Amino acid sequence: MKNKKTLLFWGELPPTVFHGISISNERILSALASEFDIYTVEDRGSFGGRLKALLSFFISTIKLGCLSLRKFDIYYINMPMSYLGLWKVYISVSCIKFLSSSTKVITHLHRGDFLDFIELSRNKKLLKYFLNRVDLVLTLSETSKSELVESELIKANKAQVLHNSILVLKDKAKILNNIPNEFQHSNFYCLCNYIPTKRIHRLVEIANEIPLTGIIFNGAAETKEYMQSLAVLDIGNICSFNGVVNGVEKERLLNEAKALVLPSLNEGMPLVILESLAQSTPVICYDIGYIRDYVGSEYPGLVKELTNKALKEKIEWLQALPPQEYLALRKKSFDLFWNNYEVNKVNSLALKIFQGLI
Repeated sequence: MKNKKTLLFWGELPPTVFHGISISNERILSALASEFDIYTVEDRGSFGGRLKALLSFFISTIKLGCLSLRKFDIYYINMPMSYLGLWKVYISVSCIKFLSSSTKVITHLHRGDFLDFIELSRNKKLLKYFLNRVDLVLTLSETSKSELVESELIKANKAQVLHNSILVLKDKAKILNNIPNEFQHSNFYCLCNYIPTKRIHRLVEIANEIPLTGIIFNGAAETKEYMQSLAVLDIGNICSFNGVVNGVEKERLLNEAKALVLPSLNEGMPLVILESLAQSTPVICYDIGYIRDYVGSEYPGLVKELTNKALKEKIEWLQALPPQEYLALRKKSFDLFWNNYEVNKVNSLALKIFQGLI
């Protein structure tokens, strides 16, 4: 048996952290496992404040240093769009390169606020230093790649598109065959961590203003105070605030929902959009980041005006759709995922990219 190449990964992974990036990390590492011996160091500093983040980074750096004595073929990390986060990965790459100059570095840009981030000169300067030590940047879309290359921080041959995908547990044919004839009594659904920047509080306000018959939330809570504030805003008692959900239960909740609603104005390309489309469930979200690259600029659920009023109007529009038009939207959503972002196709490309670098 041939010797496998080695890969060292540092970043967030389930079940410690559940969000689009960590789930993507897990899927890609699983796809690479057939050809790489993979070693992981988890980043546990996402929640709990700056002190916890720094302590986690200190521990991670020690682990990375010890593991790097093995001289890995590839070091794989995410590319954060925060000044502190970027310093962390820059230091880690510098350490890896110092111990093994032949190690190739792949970083993955998941965020959609790259242009906003580099508006600050200190951010752009640090990012330039970081990218000088990187061999390949993976982006979520052609738009993301173009932004990166046009910034002149990296050459075009060092950036490549790798679309997001998700693993679907339920059989494709069963999902299509089980699309019900009507969803008049279905709840709207929001699958998103309870973080103020995700603007869940705005969706709670909108749901009560309409008012909706019900809306279900699932996600990880950042603070008790924020959860208490959401309960106060739910004056009609129509919101159900639940914890993290995964696997079969998550697919069931998505499939049975009238639509997935995402109120965030700060996104790249959330995996939950693909998870919803795969279940034939329409998505209502703002036209931000690289979402239109995936669903198309004319997807009916895109909210073009970045206001609360526009989001509310889009929810009311979908709620009032005649049954046949609504079912056609479900079929359109289903086809978007299965024709373009099916997991085996995307995973095969990921493996080809990583193998091609060494």
